[in-house]
Amino acid sequence: MSDLMEPPVDVEQMSLRDYAEKAYLDYSMYVILDRALPHVGDGLKPVQRRIVYAMSELGLKATAKYKKSARTVGDVIGKFHPHGDSAAYEAMVLMAQNFSYRYPLIDGQGNWGSPDDPKSFAAMRYTESRLTAYADVLLTELGQGTVDWQPNFDGTLDEPTVLPAQVPNLLLNGTTGIAVGMATDIPPHNLTEVVAATIHLLDSPKASVADLCAHIKGPDFPTEAEIITPVAELNALYETGRGALRVRAAYHIEEGAVVIHALPHQVSGAKVLEQIAAQMQARKLPMVSDLRDESDHEHPTRLVLLPRSNRVDTQQLLNHLFATTDLERSYRVNLNVIGVDGRPAVKSSGDDTERVACIQKSHRQASTYLSIRARRAAYASARRLSDCFFEYR
Repeated sequence: MSDLMEPPVDVEQMSLRDYAEKAYLDYSMYVILDRALPHVGDGLKPVQRRIVYAMSELGLKATAKYKKSARTVGDVIGKFHPHGDSAAYEAMVLMAQNFSYRYPLIDGQGNWGSPDDPKSFAAMRYTESRLTAYADVLLTELGQGTVDWQPNFDGTLDEPTVLPAQVPNLLLNGTTGIAVGMATDIPPHNLTEVVAATIHLLDSPKASVADLCAHIKGPDFPTEAEIITPVAELNALYETGRGALRVRAAYHIEEGAVVIHALPHQVSGAKVLEQIAAQMQARKLPMVSDLRDESDHEHPTRLVLLPRSNRVDTQQLLNHLFATTDLERSYRVNLNVIGVDGRPAVKSSGDDTERVACIQKSHRQASTYLSIRARRAAYASARRLSDCFFEYR
């Protein structure tokens, strides 16, 4: 009887603790590297990269005709990303919303959501899409041997490990993501400012953080709301790779009424109206007599506050609303990305030797465009430049 209880010799044995630890570690690394964090080379997560690549393979350039989004999603999950269609479509919608992305990668036709309700988009069988002209900066040199390729999930096709971005897309569009034990929150930036800082970094390899911040004033969100964080705090944020931003709604006075024409990023106008109306009903806002939403197609955000009389201190009223509603909002910043070594890290100050080598490679980018080998080196230097931008901080 005891012989029957003994396990076969060829069965591998492992304690439950070791098995659970290994399984959780494998899952954590998968979530970190393959789902939640962007790559410093192109600023995209795997699902976003696969969507852009699949659309380029379908010929959906900015000059092409629109195609049903379901066609793109089918190619993505069938060839490169074996996950749910709804998850792939939501990632696709996010890249098409001009109120979510500073520089959208997808040009959508149909209902792709609204600032008040970003998830109110239509089903994929109704919407149509194609790539934007901005997406060309990620794809133009893809067929010139500039990046490495890897087999897809079933080994029948190849896909790029990273797209050959010609600009630091990670900084331009930013991203957010929650992994296991770490997260990333990178705000978007202005294209002109980032390119100017990049050129300055190429011309002056020993440029300091203050020198780069002279070109990049701070994040640039898709809305016209104002960043009220002091400059010293912004510089410290770029130095350490961590920090926070405060963004306040933009307004102007029009015939005695306060007109709010821009809200902080990802703030719903309907929610702000509810918050102000609740205070009016609770008699906590006696200085306001009327509240109107005059938003339309020409003015996506236009909230009108009518003071009870001309003796009301408008600035005091707004300060109260900034403190009690989403008209002023704080955003966390955590520059956590997957580096060129394939490891996630918060990019702050880096090794001086590595930075100098990075700049030297970037200089060679301007003069090496003749061979495939030279193009691979040029893209590698551009990718290192993007990584180097964070290491300077």
